[in-house]
Amino acid sequence: MNRWVQGPIRTAATWGIIIQINKNCLRKSLRKHRQALSLRTQKETSKKITRLISNRLFFQRASNLAFYLPFDGEVNPMGLCSLANNLGKKCFLPQITDKTLIFKYFIPDRTELQKNGFNIFEPVSTESIPVETLDVVFMPLVAFDKHGNRIGMGKGYYDQTFSEKSKWRKKPLLIGIAHSFQEANLQPHPKDVPMDGVVTELGFICCRKNDHITY
Repeated sequence: MNRWVQGPIRTAATWGIIIQINKNCLRKSLRKHRQALSLRTQKETSKKITRLISNRLFFQRASNLAFYLPFDGEVNPMGLCSLANNLGKKCFLPQITDKTLIFKYFIPDRTELQKNGFNIFEPVSTESIPVETLDVVFMPLVAFDKHGNRIGMGKGYYDQTFSEKSKWRKKPLLIGIAHSFQEANLQPHPKDVPMDGVVTELGFICCRKNDHITY
């Protein structure tokens, strides 16, 4: 009996390893492509995405927005963050705590920052906001697909942070920001939290219907 049972188990385990290897290869390839982009291309992409998002109702109606500081060739959302701040919206940046993120108040060019263990800047000594009260969370990513699946840097901080999102009364809109070449065919994982949309220099991709905020 064991002979028959062990075969399928080994096959499933092997398939899982293959998927993980492919995922890691994709991550490595896209990161390399992203890192090789010229400063001019990065700036043009950031400006296009800022313009696209600023015209969206979900941005115009939001009061509390979470951004990120770019790292490893990620699209820079700081132009959008400065615009949001000038419009009187509250801006927040993630801070890593154990396996999840907290979001701390951030004022562009004013809030003190310091590097964490991953060499990424985070706010110092500012107030935080309960994650479920955010209106929009702009997320960095390495790869995405049209269904809202996402590959990040591999630590799972965003997935852990928003793992209970479906149970919250108010559900923050999760919006990925990426270069268009980062789109891929992805295999979703049961613990992954899908994004509601993705914005690239080519336009806005609606991934999931959201009744709380109009796109």
